[in-house]
Amino acid sequence: MAGHYAIGLMSGTSADGIDAALVHIEETAGSEWPTIHLKHTIFVPFASNQRQRILELCTPNAPLFKVGKLHAELGQWFGQACQRLLDEAEVAPNEVAVIGSHGQTIAHYPSRDGQTLGFTIQIGDPAIIAAMTGIGVVSQFRNMDMAVGGQGAPLVPYFDYALLRSPNEDRVLLNVGGVANITVIPQSCAIEDVLGFDTGPGNMVLDGLVELISQGALHYDQDGQIAARGGVDTELLTDWLSHPYLSLLPPKSTGREEFGREYCAALYQQMQVRRLSPEDMLRTATAFVAHTIAQGIHLVQNRPFALIAAGGGARNPVLMQELTTRLTLLRPWETTSQHQIPGDAKEAMAFAYLAWQFTQGRATNLPRVTGARRTVLQGQWSPARTGAPIF
Repeated sequence: MAGHYAIGLMSGTSADGIDAALVHIEETAGSEWPTIHLKHTIFVPFASNQRQRILELCTPNAPLFKVGKLHAELGQWFGQACQRLLDEAEVAPNEVAVIGSHGQTIAHYPSRDGQTLGFTIQIGDPAIIAAMTGIGVVSQFRNMDMAVGGQGAPLVPYFDYALLRSPNEDRVLLNVGGVANITVIPQSCAIEDVLGFDTGPGNMVLDGLVELISQGALHYDQDGQIAARGGVDTELLTDWLSHPYLSLLPPKSTGREEFGREYCAALYQQMQVRRLSPEDMLRTATAFVAHTIAQGIHLVQNRPFALIAAGGGARNPVLMQELTTRLTLLRPWETTSQHQIPGDAKEAMAFAYLAWQFTQGRATNLPRVTGARRTVLQGQWSPARTGAPIF
């Protein structure tokens, strides 16, 4: 396999654009945990019409023709992002061993009992990415885990353990994207001891409410500036915290199916009835997201820990203040950037790493995290060239 570079591609639940990361992978003799170093990263935002087309497909009644058409176009957009990434980094395609593409999730309905088959759909045709770049692509990371009874999510705890485990302290890795999820890594633990799950909604609810409040003029509350001027409606907050998902024990995962546009519209209507100001609406919603994250952490972690955060929510000081006042931390919270993993590139880096591990024949799902019956090799291979199998 050519080279020791890998590319990771990610478009998250917020559907705001493509994160692409070029990393350098180094194997260590006798270890299944290669080191990873970020070479270059870019973010390619979606135009408003592109994002609207994606979000329109995140419903049970999405037309098949529109799904197929956007599946192909997204593959092209991902391929273009790879080409730009390589051009800026001045790295030739033949130096890159593999691309890991998470794709764009438009449906995620995992099994709740570990027996009934669930399903998940990520679009962004990997064959098109491979054809455009000349680099083989690993995609569909969730499917095999779900085939053996797992939730297929979250996937990043494996990467968190590989790079951020500690011999000296318990760590909780928090990512607040559209959905908020955590990885709990006890000090000096084995990979089998890692926990991780989606705590509930993240920016998906905050951004959705901003769009409703502003009638589409704004897409997010930058730095929590609007929420900072408001107060919390504690009665509404208590009501929202009774959502059934929040009381489920892990393994669990969620997405727009439970906390998307319809859910945001229902919250907005409740707040309108109570005549809340826009500032109070967003402060109450921000407190809600913080409470759900804290509640999720308390579910599995009962001793002081170091909190290391990433994702767009980590840039919201109101959200982080609401959260950290409810936690018992070893020290002030940190970002993954303080550990040489830029927060905005973390998930793209993770999929580069997962793709590399796939090429080495290493299982990357964590049954304790997803609920799968066993470890499996995660991903499907789209070759760019003819020749022998990859392993």
